[in-house]
Amino acid sequence: MPYINESKREELDACIDNLIRCLDPEKDLIVSNMLGDINYTFSRILGGLMGTTSYNKIAMITGVLENIKQEFYRRVASPYEDKKILENGDIKEYKKLS
Repeated sequence: MPYINESKREELDACIDNLIRCLDPEKDLIVSNMLGDINYTFSRILGGLMGTTSYNKIAMITGVLENIKQEFYRRVASPYEDKKILENGDIKEYKKLS
């Protein structure tokens, strides 16, 4: 869950903002060659924080990554898809299911 308390956000935000600037100085241009940089960055962070490898740590980290994916989809992708359905119309097979 990314909704941590404000004091913890304040501790992290300057570092995160700097990391965003390092990855994308224009902040509105995710391009394919940048995706490897993002993957590398998150892989380094996770690997650096994991310490000794264990099944429990692997399960927890992959669970967090799955939660991040699902929340991103729920908050960003799903509303975007809904907007595009309204703009362009639904797929006929999906219309039957609703």
